[in-house]
Amino acid sequence: MRRKDRAVDFEKIQTIIAQGHVAHIGMFDDVFPYVVPVNYGYEWQGEQLVLYIHGAMKGKKLSCLQANGHVCVEVDLGATLISAGEQATDYSAAFQSVIGYGNAVILTDPALKAHGLDLLMQHETGRGLADFKALKPQQIRGTSVVQITLKQLTGKAHALPTQA
Repeated sequence: MRRKDRAVDFEKIQTIIAQGHVAHIGMFDDVFPYVVPVNYGYEWQGEQLVLYIHGAMKGKKLSCLQANGHVCVEVDLGATLISAGEQATDYSAAFQSVIGYGNAVILTDPALKAHGLDLLMQHETGRGLADFKALKPQQIRGTSVVQITLKQLTGKAHALPTQA
């Protein structure tokens, strides 16, 4: 990270992941990188972040991950323009973000898929699967669930200037 003065600690990384709702997953494709925004569920295993995403059983995302499971993940809490003067160089943006590198695995075990979907529902709705009408086995079979284990995480933030 070039701007080490903007690096955030592990506690702030946890906060950004908890408050974020869209992860941008970068994958390898034939010629160009492929990036897709997804909702996610997550859990911490020590200081290692494990994300769960879901989708259709076929498509470009799954094809890319089957060919190469190495991914880059970005989560941010948005940006706010900072305008501070008459010069173009007086402008910046306030933001908070996390970037991680790791491996994606397409889950096949129905219990692991249900676990990932439960975490996703908890994160996105505040309610786990037990709070909803039970998923039928064919619904779980018909949904792809990808587990992404991030081995390296960095966080960065740039705060809004304080008003004097």
